Amino acid sequence: MTEQGILSADPAAHVKLIGGEGSSKRSGLKNAQINALLRQAQISRDKERNYAVIQILLQTGIRLSECTALTFEDLTFGERSGLLRVRAGKGNKTRSVPLNASAREALAIYVAPRLGIEKSTLKAVAASWPKSKSPEAHEPIFLSQKGGALTTSAMGQMIAGIVEATRGLVPEETSAHTLRHTFARSYLAHYPGDVVGLATLLGHSSLDTTRLYSEPSVDQLSRRVEQLNINAFAR
Repeated sequence: MTEQGILSADPAAHVKLIGGEGSSKRSGLKNAQINALLRQAQISRDKERNYAVIQILLQTGIRLSECTALTFEDLTFGERSGLLRVRAGKGNKTRSVPLNASAREALAIYVAPRLGIEKSTLKAVAASWPKSKSPEAHEPIFLSQKGGALTTSAMGQMIAGIVEATRGLVPEETSAHTLRHTFARSYLAHYPGDVVGLATLLGHSSLDTTRLYSEPSVDQLSRRVEQLNINAFAR
């Protein structure tokens, strides 16, 4: 399997994440840590499912419970675009979140066998995606080893197991919420000041909650102060 959606070292191709040593709990993961997590998911048990779960959480910023509740009907899957609908977010609010190429690629690889597709191309998966009124549309996206819906607890344990398997390459406290933070920081790094847009994507009812992601870390503040033009002295 190729490493679809894994961040490259090219800053022009991927957004640099904000954060570093000494940053807040909302800083999220660094690029190298994201890569390590995704690679470990690709060699885990039920690797296609696990990789898709982590990519969805990372690329959309949805909550763990929102991810486990997803059905085929909640996703609009296209070859060049996609949309994820959260039916019952926090406060029972419904919202829509775009699915980027990384999320769609991971989903295509995972669901292709269930849709009877041998070659998991975006075009083939989009053409075979269950129609809204079909029985398959109400099936959960993520299944357990026994074929039932993957529970929130089981999904959380799966992520914890993958984190542990990285043997320190990813912080041991990393969870689905860490991936949510990572998405938020990445979004604001690419679209500085768009707190309203981020709040819409995350399902925040208050902008005050979202603004916390725009707060600089201690490391960032240190670098900024060091670069001030008044930082000069004579011997």
